[in-house]
Amino acid sequence: MTEKNKRHVVIDARVVVANQSHGIARYTDEFVRNLRNITTPFRFTLLVTKNSPLLNQEWPEHIKFQILKTSWISWLGQFEMLWHLNKLKPDLFHSPSFIVPFLSDVPLVTTIHDLNHVVLSENYSMFHRLYYSVLLARKIKKAKAVITVSGFSQQEIVNFFHTSREHVKVIHNGISEKFQNPPTQNDAALKRILQKYELPDKYILSIGNKKPHKNIARLVEAWCKSNVSLPLVLLSDFDPSLLSLAEQFHKKHNLHFLRFVPNEALPAIYAGADLFVYPSIYEGFGFPPLEAAACGVPVVVSNCSSLPEVMKDCALYIDPSNTEEIAQTLEKAVFNSPERRERTLRGRELAKSYSWAKAAEATHDVYQRVLSQLESVNTESFTSRTALQEPSDG
Repeated sequence: MTEKNKRHVVIDARVVVANQSHGIARYTDEFVRNLRNITTPFRFTLLVTKNSPLLNQEWPEHIKFQILKTSWISWLGQFEMLWHLNKLKPDLFHSPSFIVPFLSDVPLVTTIHDLNHVVLSENYSMFHRLYYSVLLARKIKKAKAVITVSGFSQQEIVNFFHTSREHVKVIHNGISEKFQNPPTQNDAALKRILQKYELPDKYILSIGNKKPHKNIARLVEAWCKSNVSLPLVLLSDFDPSLLSLAEQFHKKHNLHFLRFVPNEALPAIYAGADLFVYPSIYEGFGFPPLEAAACGVPVVVSNCSSLPEVMKDCALYIDPSNTEEIAQTLEKAVFNSPERRERTLRGRELAKSYSWAKAAEATHDVYQRVLSQLESVNTESFTSRTALQEPSDG
């Protein structure tokens, strides 16, 4: 079969741009790069923007690119996407995010990572609420398949969109191999990075933006009130109110903000930490705790949403709403005990089980299943029409 005659899958990869490290961008980047290693009967077109780092890599013959002028989140992007879909005429379209083509009837597979915009709607605008509850809800019901990244998110989607569990396929994210072999404490490369970002020799690390559900403010309060003397490093936007809080507890000099770290430096930032803490209230999956575990760092996470499912018995758990409990757990977690070492070893092994290659294979299986079902429906429809057109014996 020639490339032109193969069934055609279009994937929206516009979210992948240089120096983007949020979850959906990372998911899309890792997934499509692993897709090229799969033996497939399909051909693919990736929708990208002109600054996509994907364009700088080598790709097999069956994966092509279509460069769009618009970003992945824009109303103009809907019209440009429609124009290209009409031109490409794919058999299937995969949206790896909550941005789906509303103006096209191309069969859809979409990945919904979480329902943060719905569950925590008070943190978002009226437009976001309308988008999720009306526009996206209609498209989800018409989608040929929905992919999500945890059993927790699967149940959230089933409950909110009133769809069947069978309609929502759970495919866990992977953890990049660069976190599996981080620099060690005695590595000169690690020391150079710590010096570059002016980090202390030992520190507690946390990652999160200023959105309320990331719960960074409560972590800082708990750290201030604890007896922990280790500095706290936040890979987060600078917040003067948190610095003022730390000053009240005479810990201002030990609170550090990292506003941006390129992806290639992240493993070293993790590896340099004595402890990683993730107090988030709501996560569909949660990359950072697993990445820290892969780097051999002990982990403390919230006991809610997807985090216990993902981290299993490889972390200490906290009630993210209980400042005193967080403080006490920090004190326990920094103590160098046999239990801490055992959890750390289990965490490194657990992280190895989350594979992007497996995720890409499972997603490819979804494509195969959906396209086979569509082919079967089309064959039945053709057979029925032919039977109706045949003259009767009488």
